[in-house]
Amino acid sequence: MRTKEQHTREKIINCALRIFAKEGFFKTTVADIAQATGIAKGTLYLYFKDKASLYVSVIEEHFKVGIDYLHEVEKESMTSTKKLKKIADEWIDTMIQLKSSFFMFSMENINLSSKIMKAVKPIMNFRLKEMIDIIAKIIEQGIAKKEFRKIEPHVAALHYLNTIRTGFFVNFIVPKKQIDKNEILELFFNGLKRRR
Repeated sequence: MRTKEQHTREKIINCALRIFAKEGFFKTTVADIAQATGIAKGTLYLYFKDKASLYVSVIEEHFKVGIDYLHEVEKESMTSTKKLKKIADEWIDTMIQLKSSFFMFSMENINLSSKIMKAVKPIMNFRLKEMIDIIAKIIEQGIAKKEFRKIEPHVAALHYLNTIRTGFFVNFIVPKKQIDKNEILELFFNGLKRRR
């Protein structure tokens, strides 16, 4: 059972994600996050020493949720193809719902101070490697069951993650275009080559 402190911390992180995603790191204030959370600014400082440490925690939590989901799906009793499709469905939908948060984990980070980037970069690198390892394991299972041809699982896992990001980019760059997740995954599983 979660304690009141755990619940408050989680609420702060969720509110911070929404505000950072919408306003960016620099425009967001600790007061904005405290107000959205429904707590006093001083209370927020009991959980996070400053805005930068909160930002790092938001990124860490975002990755943790994704990795927990990967572990759940990896253990399910279904084909590797179905596992990869299930992950893509969930993640593409999440990216569309939180579309502005994407820049927290990519482009906006370029503009962050070197101090913050020093804290964020190892987390992102470690978590991305962890994600690639889990997806590679799902692909290895598919290779072992002759569902997939023999390929380097880690390269395929990285390609898979980039395929999922394509779903976001379509929505962001061409907002009127309805995303067809099956079309995106079809490219991953079958490529561009015409089948005879």
